[in-house]
Amino acid sequence: MPPRPILLQRDEMSAPARSRSNPRVTATRGLHRWSASLSAPLVVAAAGILLVGAIALGSLAAGGPKSGGTGPAVADRPSGSPRTNPSIALPTPTPRSTPVTTPSPKPAKPAATAVPGGTAALPSAPGATATAPAAAGLYVSTAGSDQNPGTFSRPLRTIQRAAALAGSGTTVWIRGGTYAGFDVTRSAITFAAYGSEVVVVTAGARDDAIQFSGVNGGGLRHMIVQGSAVQYGSGVNVNNSVGVSIVGSTVRNNRTFGIVIVRSSGVRITGNTITGNADGIEERYAGNGTVISNNRIYGNTKTVDSGRGMEGINFYKSTGTITISGNVLWNNGTHFEVYGASNLTFTGNVTWNGQIMETGTDGLPCANNRYIRNVAYRGAGFGNEPTNGMILRCASNNLVAQNTLDGFDQFAFDIVDGTSGVPYGGSIAGLRILNNIVTGGRAFSIDSALPSSVKIDYNLVYNVGSTALYGNHIAYVAGKGQFDTLSAFTAATGYEAHGIFGDPRFVNRSARDYRLTARSPAIDRGLVVLSDGYAGLRPDLGRYEYR
Repeated sequence: MPPRPILLQRDEMSAPARSRSNPRVTATRGLHRWSASLSAPLVVAAAGILLVGAIALGSLAAGGPKSGGTGPAVADRPSGSPRTNPSIALPTPTPRSTPVTTPSPKPAKPAATAVPGGTAALPSAPGATATAPAAAGLYVSTAGSDQNPGTFSRPLRTIQRAAALAGSGTTVWIRGGTYAGFDVTRSAITFAAYGSEVVVVTAGARDDAIQFSGVNGGGLRHMIVQGSAVQYGSGVNVNNSVGVSIVGSTVRNNRTFGIVIVRSSGVRITGNTITGNADGIEERYAGNGTVISNNRIYGNTKTVDSGRGMEGINFYKSTGTITISGNVLWNNGTHFEVYGASNLTFTGNVTWNGQIMETGTDGLPCANNRYIRNVAYRGAGFGNEPTNGMILRCASNNLVAQNTLDGFDQFAFDIVDGTSGVPYGGSIAGLRILNNIVTGGRAFSIDSALPSSVKIDYNLVYNVGSTALYGNHIAYVAGKGQFDTLSAFTAATGYEAHGIFGDPRFVNRSARDYRLTARSPAIDRGLVVLSDGYAGLRPDLGRYEYR
């Protein structure tokens, strides 16, 4: 893909920040450029991180039922359960060597431990000695030969030879060791590590360590894929294919992409650890029915070219329906990049240490995207750079609702009419920002006059005690300056006519437990915009419905 140039600078900050410099925001096609010192993954040591991820699964109950409500219970909320604060192990932001999910007839793996976003913690890798009986399929071993038939006792030597011999529906079991990359051009072949053995596939001189091309079905299970050193190469490339799945694997330390999905549909990327790349995942051009769920995506801080890189997941000119759910992303420059891409649903994700999202285009709309029921917070920050929320310059008929955003430096929402001559801008007509909780930082930066169809309302804003860069302000509006109260912002713009300024009374903000307590002013103050139900008279604001 040809490089894309750096985007505009925004001359937006009209008042100096407290005790900090007053940087201009450099919005790039790719992200805000971060300092070179961030080329290695950062480590987060916040003790509350895991709690947020576990809550994102929707499995925690609140303290008691709301009175007077007849609305249906939210699907992610257990009924009748007492409020609890479960003890959950802290996350370790380093890739672990052996994934957990076990496809039949693969021998059972050790039990997993829950981690944020619903992925599985990977058990320590045992030795490569197999004790389980051989399962059906072809076998590959570093001690084998490509002249062998591929049985358990007489395995093949290379995965590429197995890919050439395997028929539809075959599982290729790979014994522990390090292997060269390979191409897959036959459908419905699954490549999986045998038992608990650690399998590493290294790209070597190849552009892509593994490429699926023109296939229907099949995929990878429980492997480590690494080492593509070629610009625009990848750990795993899924090209013109349908129904490929990558499950429980680690994709790491590739020059450009961890996983790239090109003109493919029904792809499933689930339960993986993706780290040390320029872009963790890039999806291009199609993608209908693709699901990216329950992955750990962190430390993707390399650059691809002058206008791309340092991204968790990048959606490039895709039009099909894609679901991005239950993922945990941290220490990426920008967690979600949307470039001329439509029909995306982001839900149940947790992000910190990095910008939440940036949108842009060179022609195609960013239409009908939904960012709903997510949690995002600043964390420890991203080096010496500001940590920001969502840049929305291309967002027609987008819905941003029922999220909790905490502590962002310059803005939670940066909104500009992309049709007003803004580079890489597109239509934002019909954009709705509703029912969110924004705490600990400046909520809005509105950089132009907005279309009358844009709705910003029913949000709770609270910045008392903020330590964020511009946290002493509620909003900035181009041509009108900074606003320090919600009422003044409403009077000047008409936005937030039903908005609230007040402490949301989280269970434990410092531990990233953003559930509401019984006295929260966010209870019953929302507009009905989702179909997942609510308790009480009206929906609550923020990610979690109080019960």
